Order: sequence, then C-alpha cells, then structure tokens
Amino acid sequence: MPSVKIVTHTDLDGVASAAIYARLLGTPPGRDAEIYMVEPYRLHKVLEDIAKNGGAERIAIMDLGPNRDTLGYTINAVKMLIELGARVEWYDHHRWDEAWIEELRGAGARVYVDTSTCAAGVVAYYASRELGRELDEFSKTLASSTCAADLWRWDDSMAPRLYRVAERYRGKRGDAWRRMMIEGFFEGRLWWPELDEALEEYLRMEFDGFSYAERNSLVRDYDGCRVVFALKKPGPPSPSIVGNSLLYRFNADIAVIVRRRGRGLSLRSIRVDVRRIAYVLGGGGHPRAAGAPLSMPLHYRIVSLVYPRIRLFYASKVIARALEALGGCR
Repeated sequence: MPSVKIVTHTDLDGVASAAIYARLLGTPPGRDAEIYMVEPYRLHKVLEDIAKNGGAERIAIMDLGPNRDTLGYTINAVKMLIELGARVEWYDHHRWDEAWIEELRGAGARVYVDTSTCAAGVVAYYASRELGRELDEFSKTLASSTCAADLWRWDDSMAPRLYRVAERYRGKRGDAWRRMMIEGFFEGRLWWPELDEALEEYLRMEFDGFSYAERNSLVRDYDGCRVVFALKKPGPPSPSIVGNSLLYRFNADIAVIVRRRGRGLSLRSIRVDVRRIAYVLGGGGHPRAAGAPLSMPLHYRIVSLVYPRIRLFYASKVIARALEALGGCR
C-alpha cells in the first residue's frame, strides 16, 4: 500500500497541486503516491475510508476547503488519521474561518491556507518548505500557468489550454484522464499530442454547451440584484466559463449554474461576494466563485426527469431565501 495519499480536487488546480506535491516528494503518482480525486462535499467520506483502511504515513489534502455542513465529520476523520500515525498536511486557497484552522492545527494537522494565490501556488510555496525540498523550474511554470487560469487572470498563454483539457471528461473517465495528466506533469511534460486532440473535442462541445445554457436560462431580480440561472448539461464548458459568459450576456450581478444532473449549484460574480451566499446554503469557495449543495424535494426530482428546467425554478427559490437572510447581495 502506498505510504503517501494525496487527496485533491477534480479541476486543473487540483491536478497541478497533486503533481507538484508528488514532484517535491519524488514519489511517482499511482505507484508510490495514491491519488484521490474528490469534490469538497465528499471529502469527509474519503478521509473516513482512508482511516478505515489503515491510514497512511503521510496524507496531503489540497485545493479542498471544508464545507460548513460536513466540517465536524471532516475534523473527526482527520483526528482518526492522526491517531493512526498519519502526518496530515492541508494546502488550500479558499477562505476559511480562523476557528476551523485552529481546530485542525490543534488536532495535529499541518494547515496552510493562503487566499492570495491558487492551490498549486500554495503547494509550491508551503509544501516545499514543509518537506524541505527545493522547487524545480517546471513546477514553478506549472503553478504559474495554473494560477493564471484558476484566478481568472489569463495572463499565461498555456492557461486557457490547460484549463480546458483538464475539464474534458467527467465521471470515472474524467478521473482516469486527470490521473494521466498528473502523471504527465510529474514527468515534466506541460503539453503532449493527446492533449491537442482533447482540446479540439472540448472546443466543439463548449460551443454546444454554451448554446444549451443560454436556451435554458432564467433571470430574476431581487431588490435590485439581478440573478441569471442556467441549466448546465454534463461536459464542457466549465461552470466558470458559462457563468462569466452569462453575467455579461444578461447584465447580471450573479450567475447561478444548475447542473442538469447532480445536486449542486455553482455561483459566479464580478461584483458580489457569492461565498456569503454559498456559506448560507452549506457550501463555500471564493468571493467571486463558490459552490453549494442543492437538495431538492423528491417530487421536484421526479418532475425534473422529464422537465429539467424545474431545477431552475427551485434554485431561484433557494437563492431568494439566502439573499433575504443576508439582507440582499450588496
């Protein structure tokens, strides 16, 4: 059993973070370092499973902020892992409550949170010091390209390409694809022919996905705050690309991306701190990009099988209640 387990997010930032960490350790992913790709709401379950299977010598969590609704379970899982003898390190760039950091550090976890950069940047800077290793030039380049995409700066020519190919596939195939990318980055390759093919496929699907989201959108005004809701089918484009496009298309303050399948919302904005809204709904994230669970009643879920747009109407009610609780979006 690999003595190192890396638990990371499923986007480019999570992929790059895992690769940089593995390069710092010199542990090939898949063989000497086991990779777990996970969404934030499932983090506690993955950590619990690792604990049930005996833990590991070193567990590194990256690009994953704890969800408020599952925080207690996550902290308990971390404590179990430490009691089993694991060294737990956590690298993240999302906004945390200071009390969460203190509680995890009090349990023995090494927690590094820096909101000024992307998760790959956090790993590059803090893990190199934590591990006592010098960061190589390739890892610096990978972190720079990743941050340009994840922080929505786009000041690196590789950023839009890497961002898209990391999102090419979803589900089990997506996990296998991103593991392949981690292995490529670990070997020091920033781009290779297989990624060219994936990019071409992604761009074709991206256009189709944009069209679907625009056709299946809903605009609501809440006391001077315009919110656009859009249904997103599985696959490209990413919620961030859809969200930012819709903000301009409908001159909206907030874009809420509702998955056609699944139980989650993605919130995007240029002017509004959407993390506050996500927090009220049991999620988290960044001021301009956040996410939250969407638990619809059974009758809504049944109707959505034949009329997917009902998800938009239910989401609009959920957002309305959250904005009311916050006193608006300003």
